[in-house]
Amino acid sequence: MDFQRILQRWNRFAEPRRLLLDSLLAATLALLSVVPELWEHMGTPLVWRIAVGTIVCVAVAFRRTRPDVSGVVIAAAAFAHLAVDERLSPAVMVTAVIGIYSMAAYGSTRGTQAALALGLVGCVLSSGRLYSAADDTAAYEFTAPGAVSLGVIAVGIWATGMLRRTRLREVQGLRERARLLELERAQEAEIAAIGERTRIAREMHDIIAHTLTVVIAQADGGRYAAQQDPAQAVKALATIADNGRQALADMRSLLGVLRDDGPREIRAVPGIADIPELVDSVRAGGLPVRLDSFGFARDVSVGCGLTAYRIVQESLTNILKHAGLGASAEVGLHWQSDELTIIVTDDGRGVVPTTGDGELRPAGGKGLLGMRERAELHGGTLQAGPRDDGPGYSIRASLPTGEGR
Repeated sequence: MDFQRILQRWNRFAEPRRLLLDSLLAATLALLSVVPELWEHMGTPLVWRIAVGTIVCVAVAFRRTRPDVSGVVIAAAAFAHLAVDERLSPAVMVTAVIGIYSMAAYGSTRGTQAALALGLVGCVLSSGRLYSAADDTAAYEFTAPGAVSLGVIAVGIWATGMLRRTRLREVQGLRERARLLELERAQEAEIAAIGERTRIAREMHDIIAHTLTVVIAQADGGRYAAQQDPAQAVKALATIADNGRQALADMRSLLGVLRDDGPREIRAVPGIADIPELVDSVRAGGLPVRLDSFGFARDVSVGCGLTAYRIVQESLTNILKHAGLGASAEVGLHWQSDELTIIVTDDGRGVVPTTGDGELRPAGGKGLLGMRERAELHGGTLQAGPRDDGPGYSIRASLPTGEGR
């Protein structure tokens, strides 16, 4: 197995169990260095050595959870031990190395600086015990070579701790970056889901509102024509059936994107070429509609074609619902070099919900707002308001044509 993978698994195991593992380390040090002291002659120095060894071993248990406190306690116990005892305790020497490393690797910024300073001071003081040439072991003699040798060792231990500190910060940075990337992906997915739900809701509104409006108009006309002209009533029923089938196909195609457990029914996206058929269906519903095209018609992008189709569809649906009896409508497609202007007018009595400053108001339905959102989403504009040249209302939309596909 790869060593790097083993190390990663160990880090995942050890990270939440730092105090437990350090406590086991402290117990092992006490077992190997403090307990053997009990077999020596009991006396004041021995009791002192056992007490100091126990203190430093307990401090090791907190070397990662409380590194600064643990290091200071070990240093204080070590200095007191050097001042009182002529023979260095193995527990003090081993825990001093662990304390320097732990403060450098896990401590605060001041803790890392204090670790180096305490380590160097401890090396200078302990050199007199380790390298003393006096016959009397209780004598203390400072030796520069010994202090330098121990100082180099202490700096090496401190540098190793600093490398560990740098590595931990890099790992934490990578974890934070991964967390932020995951959060960003989740937010992007949520935004995409909201946008998709909005698009589906807009499409469903356009399909259902238009179809039901035509169906209602045909049903009302067929009901009155059934007694006097049965053939006209049959024609109205046929129109209702055709519109219902078309709406059902549109709904299945639209809702198919929400299902992953079966085949999707795909229907071509409506565009500019489908506007004449749309006008014919509305005309069959009882509304006289005239369609004119000005300029050189050409292929447009799918987005532009769908937006134009839905704007004409929603405009004619609103005329059917609000213009009243006897109204007529005109649809004009004005082609410019890089823009398509759609003008839909009627001469009825319908009411367009607007605020005092001419902005569209959501009261009374969301069709007009949906048209404006469609136009702005495609980079165009839409205006709606009363006609200046007579009764009725006018809707004017300007769309960039883009490149035909």
